[in-house]
Amino acid sequence: MRLQTVLIAVVLSLFLSACAQTRVVDSWKADQPVTHKPQKVAVIAVLPDALTRKAVEIDMAKVLVKKGTPAVPGSEVPGMSGGIRGEIDVDVATEILRSAGVDGVVVIFYSGGGVSEGYVRSDYWAQYVGSGVGYSWGRPYFTDVYTVRQGAGYADYKTTAYVESSYYDLETEQPVWRVVTFTKDVEHTDTADDIAHKIASEMGSAGLN
Repeated sequence: MRLQTVLIAVVLSLFLSACAQTRVVDSWKADQPVTHKPQKVAVIAVLPDALTRKAVEIDMAKVLVKKGTPAVPGSEVPGMSGGIRGEIDVDVATEILRSAGVDGVVVIFYSGGGVSEGYVRSDYWAQYVGSGVGYSWGRPYFTDVYTVRQGAGYADYKTTAYVESSYYDLETEQPVWRVVTFTKDVEHTDTADDIAHKIASEMGSAGLN
């Protein structure tokens, strides 16, 4: 019974990993470990739309807090409502974040993807259409008659996104880790939640939670 339970757990794990919409495709960690845990981490999403940016930051911060990281949305830090996307100098942003008691920053930005199309060829099958009469050497005989039918092919559209997430220690002003995630069928999944869990995992493995 124990072996059966283990086998079921393994099969379920493989199934869930095969069905996962978001996965890590590249990662990097600094050689030097961080000597302190952050007291306040700002989550900054580099996105052009202000409402989307704020929503993503809020959703990701909630997941990180549940996982043990004291995170806040970057858009809620005074002076950071514009986000870091060419509208604010990095040095200025660093001082603003430090003044707000932030000592760690998670930066998320879209690094590629789009809409791809995969064409599935038509299906073929034999359809019975009735009986017919054939002739062999002048003698009639009855036979079943089939015709080949063709189903229409279809195009399968998938939306994909590559997102790079990085953690920076504001005391050293150095990156600590970086991961690139790939998400498929973005419009059908809570991508922000998926990526936030990947980020939480990286924070944990780096000893930052």
